Amino acid sequence: MGATLPAQPLDAPLSNPPAEIHPLAAALRRGADLPATPQEYFDYTASTPPPTLLPINTFPLGVLPQQQLPFAAGDPWAPLGIRAGSFLLLPSLDLSTAYSTSPERSFGTPPSAYFVAAPELQVASDWERHSLTADIVGSYTWYASDALVPSLNAPYLNSKIDGRVDVSRDTQILLENRVIISTDNPGSPNLQAQLAQLPPNQDVGETLGLVQTFNRLTVTLKGTFDRATYNESLLTNGTTSTNDDRNFDQYGGSLRVGYEVDPGFKPFIEVAADGRVHDEQYDRNDLERDSIGASVKVGSAVNLFGSLTGEMAVGYLQRDYQDPTLPNIGGVIGDGALIWQATPLTTARLTAASQIYETVVDNASGQFSRDIALQVDHAFLTWLIGTWKAGYGNDNYLGSGLTDNRYFTSIGVTYKFNREWQIRTELREDWQTASQPGFAYTGTTVLFGVRTQR
Repeated sequence: MGATLPAQPLDAPLSNPPAEIHPLAAALRRGADLPATPQEYFDYTASTPPPTLLPINTFPLGVLPQQQLPFAAGDPWAPLGIRAGSFLLLPSLDLSTAYSTSPERSFGTPPSAYFVAAPELQVASDWERHSLTADIVGSYTWYASDALVPSLNAPYLNSKIDGRVDVSRDTQILLENRVIISTDNPGSPNLQAQLAQLPPNQDVGETLGLVQTFNRLTVTLKGTFDRATYNESLLTNGTTSTNDDRNFDQYGGSLRVGYEVDPGFKPFIEVAADGRVHDEQYDRNDLERDSIGASVKVGSAVNLFGSLTGEMAVGYLQRDYQDPTLPNIGGVIGDGALIWQATPLTTARLTAASQIYETVVDNASGQFSRDIALQVDHAFLTWLIGTWKAGYGNDNYLGSGLTDNRYFTSIGVTYKFNREWQIRTELREDWQTASQPGFAYTGTTVLFGVRTQR
């Protein structure tokens, strides 16, 4: 899959139920400005994310969630939103044009210009009790070059709807629905040869949770179900090839226990387990890929003097496979997001994500991915924002001998005409090294985009 924006989960950290009130709704309730960073309510430490959830920082370039960094006192150019009864709606549309020297993410492939249309809608309720929020971002990417094989034109959708029912002051019920439509990354070893276009895949999931507070102690219990399906592959000779062996269900659950040492320091421990059951007992390589996973993480939610916020956790993740020829996967993981308001006009964000993804690479159990990224935003003027990003990721296809290391860095500028219109440019460099030939590449992307929002 492509990696991570974050494109990441959107509910609040679960270490303390009152903090789970969506910041947009909380701001409305206080009569305050909208939050400076809607991404602060992303739940980067979800224990059982959708099975093919994108790693951090890999939204298609040109697709960005609403962002008003880095102003400490609130962005004077932030959208006001649209009132719809007891809901606040924040719609936006990004239109971008870009040029990539390596759109297929492999060595020696032709460059291409491409275009991205990316609408987004954020919704937050304004109720005295209970909460309903949504974040829906989609896009379609169209490449101008006819020389790309496979065609990289692709849709993208990341939708998450969260509900919270306040049973009492100390008891809440959590509800969540999520949908992701995406494709494998160009150059992924999971793709078949002779593809005419990238086959889409869909992940649909639900979560039911219960949060109970006992004075300073908070206990969160969640159950999850996710369904991953893959469309047929269209080949260059006009025939199709099934991907039914990649379809699977994931059943999971997690338990988190947190304790509020003080309002700015809330350590927690979380244990989780899940099972993945494939539609077909054997895949295209006659391997049984059903598996059971478990993890334990220790971390803390922090809010130190309002300048350092977020949560971070470290732990261990293990996945055991039914096929005796597939080696089990285990290793240290790190997950979370920390935001540092270094100055009133400068913000730094550190994000980390770890996950074991499914694969059809022969002899490989899974794709164990770890990603870390740093982003710094600085307001030279209230309407002129500079952004620098850098990140590193590692993918280990355990059992196949294939590993790769991914790096990226980018600089960008956003110019805000008013609350409703802005333009941005970005220059990004990507490169990847790999233990096997054919998977290494370097690429440069230049982008120009226009954004309108309400």
